[in-house]
Amino acid sequence: MVERYPVPERKRRMLEATIRIIDIVAYFIIFVGGCYALFFTPDSVQRELAGAEWLVPLWAGFLLVGGGLGMVGRITRIWILEPPADVAAIAGAAIYFVVLGNTLFQSVTAGVATTLVFYAIIQMFRRYIELQIFGTDPNVHSFTDRIAESLRRRTANVAPREE
Repeated sequence: MVERYPVPERKRRMLEATIRIIDIVAYFIIFVGGCYALFFTPDSVQRELAGAEWLVPLWAGFLLVGGGLGMVGRITRIWILEPPADVAAIAGAAIYFVVLGNTLFQSVTAGVATTLVFYAIIQMFRRYIELQIFGTDPNVHSFTDRIAESLRRRTANVAPREE
């Protein structure tokens, strides 16, 4: 068994605040990506989508909703906003991944961009799982009770030390 050492309270609060800021910045980047997708879709992407241009507003919408809702949820600490935001962000990034995947081996830049989009999907999925772990009360069983509990609860800067 791994021996655990408590982190000093001040350091713990600072680390948790740093994580919160990183999450807010990540959601902001996703939102900006949605703006970019909607208003400045690259020519290479438009060529790849010939005949399926309807994917651009869908993809952009997922990124805008995912980034905006996630950012608002993290800033206000209303955690119930984050799971659907993560799902939307994952869907938007997945569409972009598929579109970029067609150009994966055409250039190093396309390969790097595709890899970064895939990494963004993984990170949003990680956050979604994290929210499922920390946002579920095992004693609340019905769906309506879970929703009511979720709407009442706000996240704090400090996680409880008890398990």
